[in-house]
Amino acid sequence: MNSVHDCEGVAEKMPMIDRDIVDSKRLQMFYVCVKEGSFAAAAQRLSVSPSAVSHSMKSLEEDLGCSLFRRLGPQVKPTGAAVRLIPLVEELLARMASMKTELAALNGRLESLVIRMPVGLLGIMGTAPLSSFHECFPAANLELVVKGGDGIDPEEGRADFEVDYLEEVPAAMVRRDLGVEVLRAYVAPFHRLGQQNRISLDELRQSLLILSDKFILANIDKHLGKNERAGLKKWILPDSRLALDLAKQGQGIVFLPEWLAEAALREGALVCLKLPGFEVTRTFCAWWPATRPLTWVAEVFLSLLAEGSKRAGGLR
Repeated sequence: MNSVHDCEGVAEKMPMIDRDIVDSKRLQMFYVCVKEGSFAAAAQRLSVSPSAVSHSMKSLEEDLGCSLFRRLGPQVKPTGAAVRLIPLVEELLARMASMKTELAALNGRLESLVIRMPVGLLGIMGTAPLSSFHECFPAANLELVVKGGDGIDPEEGRADFEVDYLEEVPAAMVRRDLGVEVLRAYVAPFHRLGQQNRISLDELRQSLLILSDKFILANIDKHLGKNERAGLKKWILPDSRLALDLAKQGQGIVFLPEWLAEAALREGALVCLKLPGFEVTRTFCAWWPATRPLTWVAEVFLSLLAEGSKRAGGLR
C-alpha cells in the first residue's frame, strides 16, 4: 500500500538536516522585541525576565552573525539586518501557528472531510487514496459526494474542495492541477476500422465520434481545420461508461482514458487505434474558495489523490 509515509524518493526531496538551525522560540522573542520596542516590554509580554530576553537576543545575533538591534537606552531599534528578517519571521510564525491549529484539530476532534466529484472520476481515483487516507487518519469521517454534469454543483458549499475535469474554474477559486489524462481512440473489433493498427485524420473525420464531455471535443478541434470541424459527426454523452458501451456495440470511435478501457481491451471488446501526431488530453484538477484555505487533512488527501490517479494509468 502506498501512503504519504512512503519513503521511496524521499531522500532527494528532503532538505538538508541542520543541527544548528535557528531556535524558533528565539525568533518569536525577536519578533516581540521589534513590535514592543524594548526588551523589558517584550519580557513582560512573554512572561520571562528581561535578562532572559537580552541573553536570547545575543545568542540569536551570534547564530546569525549579525547585529539585530541598536540599543538606545531602554529602547531598541531594529538594524537593517533585522528589518530584512522581520517578514521571514512573520511567515514562519504564521505557518507554525497554522500547523499548531491543524494538529490540535487532529487530537481526537477531527471533523468530516467532504469531497465533491462526478461519478466518472471515482474509477480513476481508485481505492489506494482512500486506504492510505484511512491509514493516516483512522478517526476521520470522509464523505464523497457524487455530482452529475459539468461545472459546479449547487451545494458546493458543503465540500472542502471540488474535483473534476475543467478548463477553467469559477472566479474567486483556487485551482490545483492533479494531472493531465491522456485519452486513446478505441473501436469494437468488428467496426470497419477495427482491423487497422492506425488511422488517419481523414478516417477519423469520416467516422462517428462518441465523446463523454465537451472538453474532449474542444481538444480534438485543435487538430482540425474550421471546415473539418463543421462537418464532424459526433455524439456527446453525459457519462464515459455510456460512451464505452456504445463503442463496444460498434457505433463509432470512442476516446477514453486507459484505465476505463483496460477491461474491454482485455476481453477483446475494444481495440486501440493509433493516430500519429494526434493526442487528446484533459486536465484533472481540484478547486476551492480562495476565502477558505485547505486544512492540512484536505492537503494530505489531495496529495494522495494525485499520486493514486497517476498510478491508475494514463496520467502524466
